[in-house]
Amino acid sequence: MKKYNKVIFLGEDNTRLSPITEVLFQQKLKEAEKDDLIVCSRGIVVLFPEPVNQKITRISKAYGLDLSDYHAIELKASDLSADTLTLAMDISSKDMAYEKFPTASNIYTLKEFLGSSGDLKLPLGGTVDEYATIVEIISGLLDLLIEKLYNEDEE
Repeated sequence: MKKYNKVIFLGEDNTRLSPITEVLFQQKLKEAEKDDLIVCSRGIVVLFPEPVNQKITRISKAYGLDLSDYHAIELKASDLSADTLTLAMDISSKDMAYEKFPTASNIYTLKEFLGSSGDLKLPLGGTVDEYATIVEIISGLLDLLIEKLYNEDEE
């Protein structure tokens, strides 16, 4: 029996890593012929529907993905449920989510959920190549995530 029906990728403002992680994960699920998960991304601090960071938009195109029309969306209590897995890009976003929604469950960092530790953060003022390196790391983690989610389902 499947434990999660929805996966939310959570970033601080939903304009950098969380949106590209969302669309990259959707692409990987499609390639794996897994279409039974709702996948989205949210921000813990979204003041207005800001567009995605330009460097991230450029990197997404290299993966054949388009984020040009995406705008930041704030995490709300209605997004969270017992069958929702929320994967924060960093510990700070995870902690702020629990502060904002103290009764929430299943909020981890992506690395933590996969049995590792550390944050996934972009270097402040970094180059497109530096950003692309972080996205490559995330891509590998998403392969592990699919494996973990669907191996747990079979058990």
